[in-house]
Amino acid sequence: MVTHSINSVFQGWLRTGLLSMLLAVAGIGNAWAIAGVDFSSYELQDAQDAIDAGDFDEAITMLEEIISFEPEDADALNLLGFSLRSSDRNDEAMEKYNEALAIDPDHQGALEYQGELFLKLGDQASAEANLEKLVGLCPDGCEAHATLQTAIEKFKDGTEVSWVKPTN
Repeated sequence: MVTHSINSVFQGWLRTGLLSMLLAVAGIGNAWAIAGVDFSSYELQDAQDAIDAGDFDEAITMLEEIISFEPEDADALNLLGFSLRSSDRNDEAMEKYNEALAIDPDHQGALEYQGELFLKLGDQASAEANLEKLVGLCPDGCEAHATLQTAIEKFKDGTEVSWVKPTN
């Protein structure tokens, strides 16, 4: 009985064209369209997994596609900045951190990673300015603050800074 009514529903949808519209999935490059709505074929977690595996080129490809569909995604822009920085594409990385912070000026991850990029470029004062912003955002401490503070301390001591895995 239940199968019969489900089949009737699908047949009705098929007659009205609704089912064919719902099932109209078309590949567009790596992206997809369902019922006329485009979306990325990647999730942010896919890019994070590539980053964790050290495959920054793959992460960059994934993140660029994600951002093409969601240009206001500060998390994706931040991870793209991290991947670009890890690939020594520092100017592009700074651009992406700036874009993320334009969207979300309080994005802790972007403030941390941009601060680390400032250190990589020898700009301790700008890294410390980002640290001060993090102090205001998380007065009781947070991972982004602790990580950037440690990086600044190592930078001051002349110790090589180990660039940590990203977090959103």
